[in-house]
Amino acid sequence: MAINFSLFKMDTDFSDREQSVIADLQREELCFYRFIGGNSSETEDLSRKLQVLKERKALLIGIFRFPFRFEGKKRFQTATEQYFQMKEICDAVIFFDSDALMETIESTTSIREANLTFNAIEERTIHTLREMVEQTGEINIDFQDIDTFIKRKKGPLFLHTIEGDSFDEPLKYLISTPYLPEDFTDGEQLIINIGYTRDVDMEAFRQINLRLNDLFSKADLFKLGSYFIDEPGQQFIITLLVNGIKDPVVTPVVDKKMPKYKELFKKWQNYSEGGKKKVNF
Repeated sequence: MAINFSLFKMDTDFSDREQSVIADLQREELCFYRFIGGNSSETEDLSRKLQVLKERKALLIGIFRFPFRFEGKKRFQTATEQYFQMKEICDAVIFFDSDALMETIESTTSIREANLTFNAIEERTIHTLREMVEQTGEINIDFQDIDTFIKRKKGPLFLHTIEGDSFDEPLKYLISTPYLPEDFTDGEQLIINIGYTRDVDMEAFRQINLRLNDLFSKADLFKLGSYFIDEPGQQFIITLLVNGIKDPVVTPVVDKKMPKYKELFKKWQNYSEGGKKKVNF
């Protein structure tokens, strides 16, 4: 199933041309918004742009990156407030921690190469979700599955793909990656999508399922999808989508302002429903 897929970032120009793209967003579309937290000057604009996207009724997923701790306490506090602001407006948020992302590179990596690596990790996560919906298999995971899954447990999402040719080592080591949430195995809901090549046998399939269900024993298995990869060998690709995990940071005291975001959003909806379809910036 082909799903329209839109990606916006903080530096996206919401000009007349972009507004026409936003106006065409439909209910069965995936819309992502990437944001690196920490700049207080971007807080108001973040709320405004997210509200514009949310008003179009597409499934809106935020991709949020926390700043490095060495950038200062104030910047991290600002990012924390922005994270909860994004969580309030979006249907779901996938978060990344810059300090954990740093563990994926060497300390001698140039700043430019580091940023390219971090961006690639985030973009791969976005495309993985799109591929999950569009992948045809014996048991499909479609847009409605993702939509229902996310809206049952509003909040942080965990999305990760692993590839291999055996399950000889513990699954937790295969899944282990520095930038993943520490409590991802404590999620409340789980979607598993398994791709397999020609020579993967039923015993391997059994082991995969046993270990996944053991590792995610606290989660309700929402759906198990599978698809065939027409290639030789015993390769498998497993994509895990988990929700019901905890926020990575504690709600700040200043987050008492959160009702303001709800009020602004309601005003925005009322404004739009009153017949004012185009937003001027």
